[in-house]
Amino acid sequence: MQRVSARFSLGTILVASLLICALHLLPHPMLLATTGKQYPYQPTNFLSELVRTQYGPAMTACFFLLAVGAGALAAGLWPRIRREGALMALAALALGLLGLFPTDLADLTTDDVTCGLSTRIEPCTLIGRIHNPLSTLVFAPIALLAVSLLWRGRTESAWKPLRWVILGCGALALVLLLCARLYLQSIGWTGRGWTGLMQRSLVLPAILFLTYLAIDISKKDLS
Repeated sequence: MQRVSARFSLGTILVASLLICALHLLPHPMLLATTGKQYPYQPTNFLSELVRTQYGPAMTACFFLLAVGAGALAAGLWPRIRREGALMALAALALGLLGLFPTDLADLTTDDVTCGLSTRIEPCTLIGRIHNPLSTLVFAPIALLAVSLLWRGRTESAWKPLRWVILGCGALALVLLLCARLYLQSIGWTGRGWTGLMQRSLVLPAILFLTYLAIDISKKDLS
């Protein structure tokens, strides 16, 4: 059952990853504001803002696919290493909620409900405010999962090969974050400090880590 869960997880994560890549290749995504105006989607926009474009259903599907994949991976981990399984289940729950509660557009509002940013040109909503902290509830348990498995690898031989993958993904995240920061500086970016480019710098290593973990679990006997 553990190996079946891991293989199912691998399949759904790969499908979601390919769909996300395809969304970045589709022509002219436009952000659709509640005011009726449209704005070009930029690399500085967050991944979840793709839900607010004409390709919204595909991005929503990505959230649910990743949630199902993360849930299946949690089921694969749970029989033997329950702490890590619980962390993965928390990430799966957060991904599912991201699909249920679509984001507000990060830079847009017109009225007095500005979420602290008077330059926005559409109002913040309760659903959007629910969405905002959920991305942290995705990254935090995945990061804790990686640290936990890294610690296990010190004493348990079954997890030692995974340590190098975790360290590699961590190094990749740091390099991508640095490149994103340098790029934003080169174009004279003066907007918010955390942008979609920086978010992607964490998403890619996280997906690579989960993909390898699913492959690894599908080959292990954790019963």
